[in-house]
Amino acid sequence: MAKVVKCPACGEATGVPRCASCGAELPTGAVDEVRDHGASDRDQGASDRDQTTSDQDQTWSDHDQTASERDQRSADEDQHAADDDFAAGGDAISYHRSALARERSGRDRDAVSVVRAESAAARLGTAGDRDRAAELRDRGAEGRDELARLHDLQDDADASREDILLRAERDRARAAADRAKAADDRARAAADREEAARERAEARRDRAKSAESLKLATTDELTGAWTRKLGLEEVSRELERAHRTGAGLVLAFVDVDGLKAVNDSQGHLAGDALLRLLGETLRANVRPYDVIVRYGGDELLCAMSNLGVPEARARFEKIAAALAAADADHSITFGLAEAEPADSLQELIARADADFLGARHSPTSND
Repeated sequence: MAKVVKCPACGEATGVPRCASCGAELPTGAVDEVRDHGASDRDQGASDRDQTTSDQDQTWSDHDQTASERDQRSADEDQHAADDDFAAGGDAISYHRSALARERSGRDRDAVSVVRAESAAARLGTAGDRDRAAELRDRGAEGRDELARLHDLQDDADASREDILLRAERDRARAAADRAKAADDRARAAADREEAARERAEARRDRAKSAESLKLATTDELTGAWTRKLGLEEVSRELERAHRTGAGLVLAFVDVDGLKAVNDSQGHLAGDALLRLLGETLRANVRPYDVIVRYGGDELLCAMSNLGVPEARARFEKIAAALAAADADHSITFGLAEAEPADSLQELIARADADFLGARHSPTSND
């Protein structure tokens, strides 16, 4: 409670605090002590919040460092993969090694993009905390200004005019410091939002690079087919789906006739061109969801779901005819196997390979 009185010096109305319980006027010194204690508590709270946001800054700075290091590792692996590709000149083992490096690089970039997205979200939270801290500091500054005004007006018999003016000056200095800190909090909040926007952009960039690296890792550069490791995983999934649903699945084992002879007589560029032509012809004559895998240097697999052996044979005879139409010396030999309920992947491949060997040794074989 407070009663309103006029200042004997200036006539301005002011409030004299009273005890809320008994109504007695409180001594000016006791009021100052209570107010100073409240201001000190607010200062301590603000200091604790500053330490918390500083700790958060350090945490996300560490995350940024980790992301940067993984970025560098991904870039190094990409460079090594490119160097291997250049040095290999089409060597299958080196290409497989570079594909694995690109796969690791892609997965690293996926992880980095997640870290950066989390960091961006946390920075936005920190920016909000700093905005709230700035608002509290502004309110604290207003309180200190009011306290300084009361000190200007107070008539304390136990304090000199100089002491009263010093207390008022101190309160105003603290109010100014609060406002300066509030401005700093707002500036840091704006910087946090800018950093969050940058990290979101980098996360998008990392995801794009990851997708590119994984595409390179999973795609054979000559035929456009799946690389062996990941391609066999895809065929395995198709086989599991066929077992689960009872749908048909045919696996083709395809060999390019005379590829080694082409490489030896016309050079590896001619052999590469033949593999590219085969890949294009295969993709043009099978369905988009059929799984084509480069199984070896001149061998490919093709898994075709919901298809029987007669239909699959007609497709591959059409592919062989298209290759021969492009060049009379181009031909393929293929074998087919239809998945059985108890087949493992290796058993299905072995039966397709056996059918291929039977076709290779038939009187009409081109090889």
